[in-house]
Amino acid sequence: MVCSTFNPLTLQKYQPDPEDLCSLCGGNHGKSAMIECKDKIHICLNCVDVLVDIKNEREDKKRSEAVRALDSWMRDGYSAAQIYDLAISKGEIPGVRIE
Repeated sequence: MVCSTFNPLTLQKYQPDPEDLCSLCGGNHGKSAMIECKDKIHICLNCVDVLVDIKNEREDKKRSEAVRALDSWMRDGYSAAQIYDLAISKGEIPGVRIE
């Protein structure tokens, strides 16, 4: 009888392509579901949605603070929100800058 030795199979560890990984969440989404930015940064569409939400929240906060500031020094009859929306946010009033 011939005695043979059993060589276990060694599996190679999966290494995803770095371009398939989201730079923010680390998820493996594939190139088709990613947006490529400069410096080899790749962002998945889910993270893009989160970034849009964050941007919108910051803009809403900035608008609310500006409207409160305008309301504090304006006479009655004017709408601070309308002034902000129509002119200040677009940079159409010289000398007024909201950061």
